[in-house]
Amino acid sequence: MDLLTIIGALFGVGAIGVGFWLEGGQFTTLLQGEAFVIVFGGTLSAVMIQNTWSRFFDGIKQLHLAFMKARQVDRDSLSTLLEWGDQAKLNGMLAFESIDVTGISAFAKRGLELLANGVSTAVLEDSLHREIAAYERNRMAAARIWQQAGGYAPTFGILGAVLGLIHVTGHVLEPAQLGSGIATAFTATLYGLALANLVFLPLYGKIKAQVDSELRFRRLYMDGLLAISRKESPQTIETRLAAEVRERAAESLA
Repeated sequence: MDLLTIIGALFGVGAIGVGFWLEGGQFTTLLQGEAFVIVFGGTLSAVMIQNTWSRFFDGIKQLHLAFMKARQVDRDSLSTLLEWGDQAKLNGMLAFESIDVTGISAFAKRGLELLANGVSTAVLEDSLHREIAAYERNRMAAARIWQQAGGYAPTFGILGAVLGLIHVTGHVLEPAQLGSGIATAFTATLYGLALANLVFLPLYGKIKAQVDSELRFRRLYMDGLLAISRKESPQTIETRLAAEVRERAAESLA
């Protein structure tokens, strides 16, 4: 589990709260249920209008990706491909019919099945390319509901402030209520900005990073499977893919 997502959100909320307290503000001023209903409910409705039911629920299901560690392209991934290359060199493509697929990703497993069925390199490449493209298209379309929410939330925050100010102007002859009424009105703007920049947009960025990591993982396996299909030697496969593994490892340490 990637705790950085939770830690970052709590730190952000804490920083805003402490900063508000240091300025002499009262926390109770920030607890406005009406403002939250306007901002969150309005944002949710706008996102639902823009998407289909399936895409909306796919976006909700993908939320767990923001709390998971990304799968890394590492030396173990390359070692697995080199082992497959050795088996293909010794026993031919039929060796993949009896290979142990325990712990192998579904994408790599389908590639092995195609190799075992003896499909041509062109068919294998086209099939894997199409699967990667479909994965990226579907996952990113679902992930973008969080980006959309990040765009709508500040707008509904402003809308909440306007509604609050309309209510305040109804009490313009009661000066004692104006100050608290205006503060309440602008709380909606705070909610909109905070939800957008501490929740929705960071979640979209984290999910997108997870999808990008999975795409790199799949492309490494696709390149390896294609090299095996072309009957390249394990040494050639290692030479071709080792640079990418080193680059991805360096990125993970940065």
